[in-house]
Amino acid sequence: MSLNWKELELILSELPLEGSYIQKITEHDIHSFTFSMYSKTEKAWLLYFEIATPSSRVVRTDRMRKKSGKMQRFTQYMRSHLEGRKVTSVRQLPFDRAFILTLQNSEDSIKLLVRLFSGIGANAIVMTEDNTILELMYRRPQRGEEKGRKLFIEERRDEGDKHFSVREWEGESFNSFIDKQESDDAAASSRESLIKRLSEKRDREIQALEERLRRQRERYKATEGYEATKTAADTLASYIHLAEKGMDSITLDGFDGTRITIPLDPALSPEENLEKLYQRYRKDRKTSELALEEAEKTEIEIEETRKHYDELIAEGSLQKLERENARAKDGGKDNDGRPGVRVSVSGWDIIIGRTAKENDQILRHDTRGADIWMHTRDYAGAYVIIKAKKGKTVPLPVLLDAASLAIHYSKAKKNGRADLYYTEVKYLRRAKDGKTGLVIPTQERNLHAELDEKRVKEILG
Repeated sequence: MSLNWKELELILSELPLEGSYIQKITEHDIHSFTFSMYSKTEKAWLLYFEIATPSSRVVRTDRMRKKSGKMQRFTQYMRSHLEGRKVTSVRQLPFDRAFILTLQNSEDSIKLLVRLFSGIGANAIVMTEDNTILELMYRRPQRGEEKGRKLFIEERRDEGDKHFSVREWEGESFNSFIDKQESDDAAASSRESLIKRLSEKRDREIQALEERLRRQRERYKATEGYEATKTAADTLASYIHLAEKGMDSITLDGFDGTRITIPLDPALSPEENLEKLYQRYRKDRKTSELALEEAEKTEIEIEETRKHYDELIAEGSLQKLERENARAKDGGKDNDGRPGVRVSVSGWDIIIGRTAKENDQILRHDTRGADIWMHTRDYAGAYVIIKAKKGKTVPLPVLLDAASLAIHYSKAKKNGRADLYYTEVKYLRRAKDGKTGLVIPTQERNLHAELDEKRVKEILG
């Protein structure tokens, strides 16, 4: 809630403005900034301004807010022309949420008009002694508020029909009460916003996991009949002498006494058809077992994801909510300051180095000899590391997911596909006098893959 004129009057009466120097001006966003002040009696103290918001105010504060990434034009001007000046007078406009600071240095005297409105009248204006505008926070030509023009300051004669009073407060000062109240309100608003974003993030992650589970179940269903394929292969092996090249099928007596029709490829010999059946059996069995295993892991991951977010939201810790939301800006995982993007795919940890420096750091500090290194051929891009598991071979779906990540973080992304090579980290050697992170692989294997952007988005959250 913004200050009314009575509250501004009390705020200003508590501030040690006259005789204080403006040492530094820090911008927080387009609406707010802080003056770092110094006086002989109070020493260093902070004055916070917020203008053109529902919580417009000026207040003494004991904390410095986060600095903005890019400084606005008006803040740049204030830093050049206001820093180092002494406040020689403070005057509140009668019955109004506006005040003027007179600022003096060895050369001249200027004025800073601050209007703490929430509407179009809100502004901060630097003027000469005769009210000629030098610079202003918001340029509004239709109101006569633009650089070089003389500002007409209208002053009220009375309060009008509506009478204002100071809200009930407690504490050492009204300044400290307002600063704490606004901080608490901001924290509550921030918490509500963070919870909303986290809820949306949870729903997106669970939706992606459920989609992955659906595909895994479909893959399992499509290959669960591998035993029937083996039975057909075993039956054909028993009657291979009855099959001839050119046949498109053969009907034989099954082991259970029923007749079984086995499709054949007329272009292949009986032995080649038999080997084709066994190959299909082995492939379907492996795919089916892997799909079932991954589906079970995904079901667990869905429950753990739901539990993680629900507990986080229920606890409502502002610090934890901010940290969790920050994870979404860094590839969806909390890296604890470690280089690269770190994700998990079907229980396999993957590290992605996005720059030459990250690639070098990851190879030096985060890999072991048995880990898998992957990179796109003929294109600059990320090093993708699949962390090894003792006694286990990296499954093909995980290898293909790693390939999609490698393409996504490479110059080959626009092509949508690429040739890649991969090998164990122990088979890499550093190029002599080469650039940072440059390595030469040996005993590498080749892989051609297409970029699955939808899958990449799922992995990165």
